[in-house]
Amino acid sequence: MTGLEVLYTYVASSIDCPQDAIVCFVHWEMIKSGYRCIGSGDEPSSSDKMTELLPADWSNNKELYSLRYKAKDTDKQLLLKAVVVSSTMIFNLMNSSTQQVSDLTVNIYDHLDTDQLHSFDRVFRDTEGLSQKVRTQLLPSEDRPTRERTDMKSQTEKEHKQKREHSSPLCNRHPPQGAHW
Repeated sequence: MTGLEVLYTYVASSIDCPQDAIVCFVHWEMIKSGYRCIGSGDEPSSSDKMTELLPADWSNNKELYSLRYKAKDTDKQLLLKAVVVSSTMIFNLMNSSTQQVSDLTVNIYDHLDTDQLHSFDRVFRDTEGLSQKVRTQLLPSEDRPTRERTDMKSQTEKEHKQKREHSSPLCNRHPPQGAHW
């Protein structure tokens, strides 16, 4: 979890509630994936700059978080929104140019000890599980680890091959090879 402790310590005075800690964690995953935060809110402002840090006003609204990101090496921009619903947070991540949206639902109490918000070494539970959820469900598919994309591609190819082999049983009057009737 290299870097998370530094980020969490830096924003510790802004962490007033469990959802702040979860947003900080998701932000850290965005940074690890090659994005930089350019500001809060839906619209660009004159104070926008690419940074690994959270903006000063990142946690002003505890019911709706809104952060904007830009890829380090491209012009790709993403808008991250998080809404609190009871003990759950719903994250939406939209690619600003394609309008593609991915989402993630997180049960706050599965991943935090809410009594330890100001003790980094005790606040998070199952960081690997939460990290995997963010990477596989929220981050754009091209930013997911290559192995997963390859596995998904080979799985899809296998499924297509099986469909071709078993398609239209009325047209194929011979049993598949290897079938023992």
